[in-house]
Amino acid sequence: MLLNNSSVRSEKIKSSHYTGIFLIALSTLLLEFTLTRVLSVALWYHFAFMIISVALLGFGISGVVYSVSKKLNETETDKLLTILALLYGTSVIVCFLLMNKIPFDPFSLLTDPVQFLYLPLYYLLITIPFFFAGLIITILLSVFKNSVSKLYFFDLTGAGLACLAFVLIIPAAGGNGGIIFVAAFGFLAAMVFGFEKYKNLVILSAVLCGLSFTYMIDRDNRFPVNVTANKIYGNYIKERPDLKVRTDWNTFSKIDVMKDEEKAADGYDIYLAVIDAGNATTNIPNVKSFPLKTKPADASNLAFALKDSAEKVFIIGSAGGGEILTGLYHNAKSITAVEINGILNDLIKRDLSYWTGPLIKDNKRVKLITDDARSVLSSKRITYDVIVSAHTISSSAVSSGAMSMVENYILTKEAVKDYLNHLEKDGILFISRPETQIPKLINTLKQARLENSLGSEDSRKNFIIFRRPPNEFEGDKSFLAGVIYKKNGFTDEEIIDIRAESSSLNMDILYDPLTTQQSIYKELAESVKPEDIYSSDASLKPATDDKPFFDQNIGFGNLTIKGIKETFSQDDKAILALKDKPVAETTLIAIFIQCVLAAGLFILLPLKLFRKEDKSSKSQGEYSADRKYLFYFACLGFGYIILQICLVQKFTLFLGQPSITLLTVVSTMLVSSGAGSFFSGKIFGSGIKKLYLVFGIIAALILAIAFLHPFLYEYFVRMDLQWRIILSVLIILPLGFFLGMPFPLGISMILPGEKRFTSFAWAVNGFFSVIGTVSAIILAMIMGFKFVFILAAFIYIIAMLLALSRHRKISTV
Repeated sequence: MLLNNSSVRSEKIKSSHYTGIFLIALSTLLLEFTLTRVLSVALWYHFAFMIISVALLGFGISGVVYSVSKKLNETETDKLLTILALLYGTSVIVCFLLMNKIPFDPFSLLTDPVQFLYLPLYYLLITIPFFFAGLIITILLSVFKNSVSKLYFFDLTGAGLACLAFVLIIPAAGGNGGIIFVAAFGFLAAMVFGFEKYKNLVILSAVLCGLSFTYMIDRDNRFPVNVTANKIYGNYIKERPDLKVRTDWNTFSKIDVMKDEEKAADGYDIYLAVIDAGNATTNIPNVKSFPLKTKPADASNLAFALKDSAEKVFIIGSAGGGEILTGLYHNAKSITAVEINGILNDLIKRDLSYWTGPLIKDNKRVKLITDDARSVLSSKRITYDVIVSAHTISSSAVSSGAMSMVENYILTKEAVKDYLNHLEKDGILFISRPETQIPKLINTLKQARLENSLGSEDSRKNFIIFRRPPNEFEGDKSFLAGVIYKKNGFTDEEIIDIRAESSSLNMDILYDPLTTQQSIYKELAESVKPEDIYSSDASLKPATDDKPFFDQNIGFGNLTIKGIKETFSQDDKAILALKDKPVAETTLIAIFIQCVLAAGLFILLPLKLFRKEDKSSKSQGEYSADRKYLFYFACLGFGYIILQICLVQKFTLFLGQPSITLLTVVSTMLVSSGAGSFFSGKIFGSGIKKLYLVFGIIAALILAIAFLHPFLYEYFVRMDLQWRIILSVLIILPLGFFLGMPFPLGISMILPGEKRFTSFAWAVNGFFSVIGTVSAIILAMIMGFKFVFILAAFIYIIAMLLALSRHRKISTV
């Protein structure tokens, strides 16, 4: 690639450029976070992940466009930046409005051909704002290459503070309101860039910013998030606004509360809390007074059927309070109820206390906690009579900056071992899930019990399996089934009692120790030899803390064309696909293919065109850019993003709440990387020794976190949250600091006449960040997160070798 030295403009960087890149970086990452939330509501969380990942290709495309466009290179920098920031802010509003006019439904791609038209339109509308933002950053890094360390510092610091902005703005303004704030930051950047010379553009930006905020007035009607037709509850709320009680947002969910018009047969009328317009629902019971006069019609009654009065009860994911109500009906003396979604806890304890009555408010028998249940349980050396985990299914994406589909750790093998250790000798563990997941759940319990007993296993008397009879909508597999596990085994009399309780609740018993009928449940529950348990079908292997994907029932190895076709042919049964169809696998493979094709189209093709330019345009004052050196920036983009995903995933277990994990991990990583960029030219001197030290430290720190994290959880999870946050920051900060150095060091080794090479480097970095996002999740699902950590360390070693090669090459120029 030949790039002309005469094209280099000599311009002095100003404070407005640092402020502008800070605002654009903040706005862009806030847009990334917000769209993940919005699209989890409008579509389904897997597809939100897919579309945002593809949209981030806009960053990469912007670098390529700037490389090939003579007009952009010739336009006065401040004028160009002002216009682009103005276009960015405008496109955020306009594209959001247009996007919500498109009735896109990914689960109907193969049954509704028009969806193939909607799909690229959806992609395009989401990509456009990212393209303008990426172009602004590309121009700044290219024109002011000599100040790249400081620019990258403000870029990463702005991105890091986007986490704080997200946590503050979304609960107050909602996802659609968050979009308005994103646009406002873009317009503010335009005012900053144009303040000295382009007053008319500044005035126009201010006017558009003010007009944008008018959408905050009645925003749900004037600036709505339209829900896909296959989300039944979300559309029902839209059709019957008279039933809606309230709407709340937080960083990982939107919850609409609506009235249920039907009177409850058990005497407890309900409000229905609809999560993300229908990804999940939970009932909020109407409780008038104590003592409770009727038994709630809840499957969790089975957990209490053998105990007249449980001394201590622990509820994992208390949601709308149904299991709390059941426990109180059965005279539980002390209930610790842990729910990770603070909105739900606020609803049943405070905001809807007129409805829930004495269920939580002023009830000394109930302790309601907003946190990760496993972290709370592990932090105390307390044993319980009953532990309940009723349908703790989280069908929502947690924003991580990397757009990862972060899994919780509720049903990993290590978690279940913890539950068994916290049960009294005759304690009951009750877990309900969709029927398709019950075999995997049984196997998880068997292996956890086997490891707790150090190799001794005979649990034939410990399991009872039940299900609610499937309805016509569900087909042959029920959405509600479960396991009742008794630590010291069921007696024959207790089994008869459970059967009677099950019958009263209209539940079927699929297996109990008295059952003679052969089934997969009997085979799994009565297996005795350890080798029988561990040699089970791969799809039944327990999730682990290293591979916490309990909902992954299919696996990449069992993916078929038929399964893929069924995934995209669900129509109104889309919600069921999340639990027994390869949605995650299919989506991830689709993203990966799209990213590779896009990289070929927007990187390889331009490189080929430049190769022709090389042969015809070589003249004095030009340099031949090193195409192999582009792989250095590919390694940085790929390595950084897979590390971010791994860190968010692993510290979710340690810190618990998603918003706290987001703030702690992503903010620390980005801000410390910014600091590393700022000081990249000031420590370790220069030359080859510096490269060895920087990359060697990065690889060592990555491997240390990968192998020491399990001990971190084991020894420090009992610390108070504030100390866990401080410890997490202290662990992430050194790694983030050194991770901020390779990019500016790499840019510093681009020759003066290779100016357009900087924008190509930014493009490659952006493309491989997207590919890394997808690859990290795929590899983690197949190999585990420890493998991804090791891979990241290896990638940075490759980057070091490329940097060393480049350093030797330019030393001879």
